[in-house]
Amino acid sequence: MIKKILLTTLIVILAAGLLGCWFYFVGSLSAEGRQQARCRQVEVILLDSLESAIVDKAEVLDYVSKRALGRQTCLVNLDSIEKALRARGEIMSAQVYAADEQTVAVRLTQRKPVIRFENGHKRWYADPEGYLFPVSNAVDVPIVTGRIPIQVDSTWRGAAPKENLDWILGMVELAQYIDSKPVLQREIAQIEVAPDGDIVLYTRSAGPAIVFGDSGNYTEKFRKLEAWWRNIAPQADEKKPYKTINLKYNHQIICKQL
Repeated sequence: MIKKILLTTLIVILAAGLLGCWFYFVGSLSAEGRQQARCRQVEVILLDSLESAIVDKAEVLDYVSKRALGRQTCLVNLDSIEKALRARGEIMSAQVYAADEQTVAVRLTQRKPVIRFENGHKRWYADPEGYLFPVSNAVDVPIVTGRIPIQVDSTWRGAAPKENLDWILGMVELAQYIDSKPVLQREIAQIEVAPDGDIVLYTRSAGPAIVFGDSGNYTEKFRKLEAWWRNIAPQADEKKPYKTINLKYNHQIICKQL
């Protein structure tokens, strides 16, 4: 009886050992297979594609594909690709990882441009925090032209210089306010910075130029503009139209005729 028990125990131990060896062998083959597996596809996912369209998905796909397709997936330099994507101004965050043995996945979050500055051949977008990045694809945001006091080159990607940040944030706030009001969004066609630094607004109806001064106290200035549209504009002499409406001074509307 004891011999039978010992024999059974020995058989169980041997079977367990053989089974363990089998799983180890299969696991080794599987691990080796994973190490040898090559990247066959790249997936690019824009997490906020409905909010913004400044990242060229095809361009990102081409960039990553050149560095991943056909290579052993385990040898693709995912960190390097991720850092390169994050260095692009229009990309806020990037994650690059192996989704499976043959797939490299890219998940991107885009920055949200809210204003565009144009100073000659220099053009930048700015996001709500004042982060500047070059214009790549066109986005429907307010455009500011004229003497833009931003002292960086057109390839700048990063937070605005300290000496420009307050001005940029003021312009961002002004542009967002215009964009939030249907009447202003419909009427204001252009924002220009005059040589003396004054902000000047131009309407789509080719009316008088609206001298705004700086971006401060903009709600009060727009209340004065609304009062002008409601009370003064209807009485304007068509033979002597107004050239400018100056809103920059407190409690005053200064109108100049041609």
